[in-house]
Amino acid sequence: MEVPSLGSASQAAIEGLKRAQEKTQVAAQNIAEGSLNPEDVVSLSLAAADFKANVAVLKSEDEMTKSLLDIVA
Repeated sequence: MEVPSLGSASQAAIEGLKRAQEKTQVAAQNIAEGSLNPEDVVSLSLAAADFKANVAVLKSEDEMTKSLLDIVA
């Protein structure tokens, strides 16, 4: 039985984390430059939710992998 190193869920979650990081950096830079645009604050909140969701995907996949290994072992 062959187990891939990174499943598609992990790859998607990692890409999601990267996009959330980019959103955070852009919004933080805008705020640091004195922008009073409320969209920047909203963008930070959405990026935080994105981080949480993607981390939950990674944790779930890790738990499923552990369960599968316990069954196989």
